[in-house]
Amino acid sequence: MKLLLHFASPRERSDVDRLKHFAGRYASTSSQSSGYSAEHWIFPLVRLWKLTILMLRKREPRLGPADQRVLLELLCALTTAIPGHLVAYSTQLYAALRLVTEDLMGSEALTRDWELLESSVVALLQSNTERTGDAYEGFASQFLRLPDIPLHMLQAISKDLRIEDLTKALSQLLSTAPSHNLFQSNSRAELLWLVAYYLYFHRSSGKKRRRSPDTTYVDVLSKLISHLATDIAKLFDSPTSVTSPTESSASPPSASTVSPFVRSEISNLVSQDHVSGLLGQAASPDGFINASSDANDQTSALAVYVLTLLRAFPRRGDDIRMWLYLGSTLADGSGKTSSIPAIKYYYNVVCHTSIYTLIKEDPNNAIALLNPSTKKRKVGRSLAQSDRDEQWQVVLLFLELYPIVLKVMDDEEFLSGGNSIETGGSWTRHSALTLDQVKDLTVFLKNLAFSMYWNASEIAGVEEPENKNSIAEYFGGNLAAFSDHHPDAKTTKVQDATLAGLKGMTISYMKGSVTGLLRMIYERE
Repeated sequence: MKLLLHFASPRERSDVDRLKHFAGRYASTSSQSSGYSAEHWIFPLVRLWKLTILMLRKREPRLGPADQRVLLELLCALTTAIPGHLVAYSTQLYAALRLVTEDLMGSEALTRDWELLESSVVALLQSNTERTGDAYEGFASQFLRLPDIPLHMLQAISKDLRIEDLTKALSQLLSTAPSHNLFQSNSRAELLWLVAYYLYFHRSSGKKRRRSPDTTYVDVLSKLISHLATDIAKLFDSPTSVTSPTESSASPPSASTVSPFVRSEISNLVSQDHVSGLLGQAASPDGFINASSDANDQTSALAVYVLTLLRAFPRRGDDIRMWLYLGSTLADGSGKTSSIPAIKYYYNVVCHTSIYTLIKEDPNNAIALLNPSTKKRKVGRSLAQSDRDEQWQVVLLFLELYPIVLKVMDDEEFLSGGNSIETGGSWTRHSALTLDQVKDLTVFLKNLAFSMYWNASEIAGVEEPENKNSIAEYFGGNLAAFSDHHPDAKTTKVQDATLAGLKGMTISYMKGSVTGLLRMIYERE
């Protein structure tokens, strides 16, 4: 064994045969008691495991099916024997297993080959050590990049995979430095497969989960879908007959070539049950008063997730808004539990935010809240950037949701807000805000809209050029001098300013949302 570990080379066919011979000897003796546990042979076994990985990753000349089978048996036996000492090398393991899977998918593999491969994949995922998270990171970043993993293999893996650990691993990968980030190391097509596999494992985990998804799960999905929103919109909101030119590996597949598996899993994100159940058993909106509370994180995470869905599925936007409007959360009061309509829940959250209070008091406060870098305004600058973003995210979601409520609500239901109603009344009537709440909301919207239009340059951080033209020039005088100013560039910067760190959510977009909502409210009069 010592000679094999010191001198074996993956390029030498004779060394491959020697390793196969040793694998047979190891399999026959490992079941016999030698007086020593596997822990006694840690360092030689780790080196043997690494050598086996190198042999399996060998591409030229390729290993035959019989060779792969023997090495897989050895790899599986070693991984099962000392998993705690191998998790640090999970990236190499799953990169090799990805290549082996590709080989088996391209050949007439035996059932035994697939069983060995599946056992090798889950061996580290089943371990319970302090570094088990590393195994899930290697699994997610290397193995789940592979397209078209057979369904029987996914089913076998899902039985032993812990979805909570996979979620934590993805969250860690998405928060690491850019050089190691999933977005940098994977093509968009590979990321679409990763999202589909993750959704499949989450759906197949078989646990009786709460109606409201886990905050980390929602956060991971938001980041992945936000990065792929443009691609998803092209793939799922365009006719399947549309074809595109040949694309590089860094580009997503065309709508006509996307796998039915990927389409099915990602399309489930915009099902009525999924969207309506997002609030579930969300915490009381009063919790948003405390910026460090779990209610804050949960509510803002759900807001980002829904806004991301709206961006990724623009043609399903009205459906998403309607389904969310039909959702509810639970509240305890006076010794009984009642349902709070989604629109009331989010209004209560919004009115507890500092943003809502400050802008309702003075429209000038919106400047610093929309652009914290401005030096002319001090109000709102003491609010941490993360807290400010979280609050804007909830405000943006409310601006998306309330217009749907107004569309389906007649004047009688609109004016009945806050009145005592009998049990069993319509959901629309239950969702009506009180007239005092509508009044406060209108003041907030007017102040916000005024500031976005009147103080657009200051919000965008663009200095207003000093206009030295005389009044005569405005009436046909020196037009050349007047045209020296470039309002178009300034306007473009104002319109493109991103809000709350959300892609696609710009000042221009919110300006349109606020103006449209104000118009709908005033039409009620």
